[in-house]
Parts: sequence; C-alpha cells; structure tokens
Amino acid sequence: MTPLTTLAFAAQSITVGITALTMALALRAGTRTSRLLAAFFGTLGLSMFASAVLTGWQAWLPVPAVAWLQVINVVPVYLTGPLLYAYASSLLPGVATRPKAWAGWHFLPSALVAVFMLALAVWPALVASGPGAAMLQVIVHAWVAITVPYLALSAWRLRDAPRRLEEVSADEASLRIAWLRHLITVIAVLWLIVGLERISVEVSARTWHWPGAVLAVVMMVVTYLLAWGGLRLGVLMPADLLDEQAAPAESADPAARYARSGLSEPERAQIAADLGALMRQHGLHRDSELDLGRLSERSGWSPNYISQALNQQLGQNFFEFVNGFRIADAEHCLADPGDPRSVLDIALACGFGSKSTFNTVFKRMTGLTPTAFRRRALTSDPAGLNGPAV
Repeated sequence: MTPLTTLAFAAQSITVGITALTMALALRAGTRTSRLLAAFFGTLGLSMFASAVLTGWQAWLPVPAVAWLQVINVVPVYLTGPLLYAYASSLLPGVATRPKAWAGWHFLPSALVAVFMLALAVWPALVASGPGAAMLQVIVHAWVAITVPYLALSAWRLRDAPRRLEEVSADEASLRIAWLRHLITVIAVLWLIVGLERISVEVSARTWHWPGAVLAVVMMVVTYLLAWGGLRLGVLMPADLLDEQAAPAESADPAARYARSGLSEPERAQIAADLGALMRQHGLHRDSELDLGRLSERSGWSPNYISQALNQQLGQNFFEFVNGFRIADAEHCLADPGDPRSVLDIALACGFGSKSTFNTVFKRMTGLTPTAFRRRALTSDPAGLNGPAV
C-alpha cells in the first residue's frame, strides 16, 4: 500500500472501532431512542468496515469477495438518512404532526439498492453491460443526495425542540438537544465533503488518492467527536421524556396558546405564588429529577395550569423557573467563604444532575462560570472573571 492508502486504511479501521464501541454503549441503555442511535452509528461502522477491507486488501481478494464487500459498503449508507430522522423524531414523541419515521417508504431506496447490489454480487456479468455499469455508478454516489432531505427534515423537527422541552423539564434533557443539532450540522458538512470527493474522482482523468485519505481522516475525527460528545452529555434520552399530560404548545405566543383557558389572572397569580412558596419551603429544586409532572403532583395544580401561570404571570418556562432557584441556591453557596464543598458537590446539592449541565446553565443565567463567580465573590478580584471554567 502507498502511504496515502495506509493512512486511509488506519483511519477507517479506527472509525470502525469507535462506531462499534458507541453501538455497544448505546444498546445498553435499552430505549428505542438509544437503539436508533446505535443503528445510525452501526450503519456508518458497517460501511466503513467494508471500505477498510477494500482499501487494505482489494488487490489480493477474489472478485466475488470484492462484490460482496461492495454490498456491505453501499447498502448501509442508504439507511443513514432515515435512521437519523427516526432518531430526531424519537426525541420528541407526540410533538406536532409528523410522518411516521418508520414508514416503509423511507426504506424503499435502500431496499431497491440492496436488491441490485445482491444481484450484482450473484451475477457479476450484469455490470458488464452499459446500463448495468451506469446504474452501479449512480447507486454508488446517489446516497449522498438521498440523505440531504432527511437532514433537512431532522433540522425542521428540531427547530423549536429546546423551547418545547424546557416547558416540561429542568434537567439535562433540554440541553442535550443542542448536541443533536450539532450532529445534524456536522453530518451535513461531512456529506458535503463526501460529495465533493466523489465529484473530484469522477471529473478527474486520473486516480487521485489524497481525497479519499483526507475523507477517511475527517470521518475518523468527526465520528470520535460525535461519539465522545454525545456519550459525555448523555444524549441517550428515554422516549418518554415528555409527560403525556403536558401536551406541547402549538404557539410560541402565550396569549394565543392559552386563549381557551378558563384560568383568570388572579388565579394565575395565586398559582405562581403558591409554586414559589412550595419551592422555597420544601426545596423541590434540589431534586435532580423534578419535572412538570412531579411538580403537578406536589402542588395539586394541573401541568397546563402550571405552565400557563409560569408563562403569563412570571414570563418563564419550567426550565427557567426551577433553575432560577437552583442557581440562586448555588450562588449563595459559592459566595460563602465557610462552605468548603467543591463546585461539583454544590452543583449536585442544588439539584443539577452533572457538572457539565451546571456549568452550562450557570453561565447561561449569570454570564459567568461557577469558578469565576466564586473567585470574584471571595476575592473581589475582577481578574477572577477570566478564570478557567470548571
């Protein structure tokens, strides 16, 4: 192998290992959402496995083996688009109206490609004909174009996901959606690079090895970053994240959203006051699993009434309401010179499920990192504002 093909083979092999590990960890979660994520990474890994074998040993493999490896290489990538869309849809069950992600027609292209590629593996003479060779060329490259609509659909499904999640959840769930948005963006850029690489190969009068090697390295790095970031943030969200009683709002305008509600302004004010008193007296915000359903059970008010009171009376969603108490609690602890606890211990005591969530929410609501806030509060040193994040 040349140095470039060796580099491509090594990058592809590492990518296969990363996707296999990600699949194993995702499957352990046991939810439909995690299985879809595992399937998405699995299709990438299976295709990359075949690519690695073809890159490293194609010259020594018999023709039938190469044909079967082409089946493994081509067919799975046609599944990446539907699987990505199904994963995005599973994060927000029951939100708006949407086509079923698992409808059969979503997988029709991959089924037709599988039939053609299997026929080609059994009867290699098919590609000897002009139409057969042309069809093979189209199939090898067309998956990039077919995936684009699913990227667009996934992005459309996520356009208001954080707002909807923040109506019912105050934990990491509403923050993890950002990872999925990054996933869609990165995959879109990666597909663009793949498309440019395919075009460069087709229009060139000679065989260029460097685009393939660069693409393999980029795929390796991207897969690692996605897997590491996704698993670190715990993106394997359960499908039942949203409480069935808390139907997502159909409008971002509070007045229009609650136009049919019989809740009067004095009643909204009373509910908001009762909720604030309940949070302060019982420290409900310190429960990291507190959601709209649990607050409804403790307060006796329906989830819809709670959401309406928070939105119209306080101008907050559930995320902002609960985390406001958590951040105030954390600020008090961080500014106390007699509190020896670490920032992580304070975060957990105040109701946050992880350090990464605490850092993100604290910076979002105060403009400072927890470490910078503590340093400024304890030393009154403006330079502390530039301290490192925890």
